[in-house]
Amino acid sequence: MENNEQTINRSYRQPGKSLKIFAAGIILSSALWGFDSEAAAESRGLTVVHHVYAGDTYIGVVTDPDDLTAWAEKKEEELEKEAAGEVTHNLTLIPEQVFNPQPEDRNLMGQAKEAAEFVTDAYEVTLGDQVVAYVESEDAAKETIRQLKLTAVTEEELERFEKEALSKALDAGDSRVTAIDIKGMGEQAETEVEPAAISTPEEAAEKLLAGTVISSDHEIAEGETKEDIMKLYGMTEEAFGELNPEAEELSAGAFVRVEEAVPGAEVQVTRESRIQEDIDFEQIVKEDNEILKGETRIEQEGSKGEKVYTQVTTEVNGKQTAKSNENEEITKEAKNHIVLEGTKEIPSKGTGSLIWPADGGYISSHQGPRWGDHHKGIDIASPDSLTISNVDNGVVVSAGFEGDYGNKVVVDHNNGMRTIYAHLSEIHVQPGQVVGQGETLGLMGTTGFSTGIHLHFEVYVNGELKNPMDYVTY
Repeated sequence: MENNEQTINRSYRQPGKSLKIFAAGIILSSALWGFDSEAAAESRGLTVVHHVYAGDTYIGVVTDPDDLTAWAEKKEEELEKEAAGEVTHNLTLIPEQVFNPQPEDRNLMGQAKEAAEFVTDAYEVTLGDQVVAYVESEDAAKETIRQLKLTAVTEEELERFEKEALSKALDAGDSRVTAIDIKGMGEQAETEVEPAAISTPEEAAEKLLAGTVISSDHEIAEGETKEDIMKLYGMTEEAFGELNPEAEELSAGAFVRVEEAVPGAEVQVTRESRIQEDIDFEQIVKEDNEILKGETRIEQEGSKGEKVYTQVTTEVNGKQTAKSNENEEITKEAKNHIVLEGTKEIPSKGTGSLIWPADGGYISSHQGPRWGDHHKGIDIASPDSLTISNVDNGVVVSAGFEGDYGNKVVVDHNNGMRTIYAHLSEIHVQPGQVVGQGETLGLMGTTGFSTGIHLHFEVYVNGELKNPMDYVTY
């Protein structure tokens, strides 16, 4: 028999066969380099056999390797239809010339198929130093990162971020992404895996976000309890029990199996938005001693201003973690709304000079005999509005319904003069209220004994009924 060491260290292939290198081996055919032909070997009483290895594992000996070679190549072709790259296997045939061979062809074929591994080139996708997925190529690894970014931004935002210069100023109402940082990922390295282990970039991105769990052995320290260990690794009692079904009592120096969560990748996105906002105006009230108390007047109508500013927000996996406003600019000043509020006390004593109690109108009935009786005042009808005005400063003595007068208001002007206003549809004052000259007492109506909407007006001086026309100008 020839030197076996020389035989093992030599590789060869049959013409026309496609052989693929995997790890340390090549699947070999029955042709030999540096050996006699099979006929020559047989003339010398030798037989060529092939030792079969799956990686470093020895499977056995066959005399005819063609069936195994054909199966392995067919399997490669099938897997290459699913994988993006070339698929290789770990089966190795090492020839040897021997006397009295004891081949195991029939039994060995099944063992070789079970032990065979088929792999393709891939790139690791990692969280720290923990592999969470494999993708088919370097381009797929880059696409995984892109898909990870798309979990936090839109296609349009990502495209704009990759193309637009950040030095360009934003218009009001516009926004953009200014930074996308992925935290927690490790380096992507080239490797080989089974084709079935390959993930799409979308699947790999999902695995990166979800995180993973790693198992390890923990050496129990002196005095350390199960509760201490579970707290250290964030484990539940159920999970600890499943990993350590026989760990009833813990002793220092012993080992228990533990699991530790590796948090998923974080996609941190920074956005800036140019925001335009209204500036509310202030409501300012100023006291004015020229205006009667209880009265107001608008000195200046308020109007809103405008401002623009840049709002910078930071999000981690879609949740906002920070917000700030920068570069604020006021584009239109707000104009305060100013109201003058009267502080001038309304005098309760009349001036003696009476104003007309209605808004226009005419005298429909004068004081004197009427309908077999004496009409105490004057009736004013057809005014421009129904507002009834107090003729002079004074104090309301009474305000309410009274027989034929209907709704009636009596004002004492504290100078010996009283005035009466009757048939009102609405009363806007109350007894004891100080009322200034010209202040509204109510609305003209037809309550009580009345033939239509009008104001019945009477004047008394020191308790004596007077003709109103002697005191007011029509």
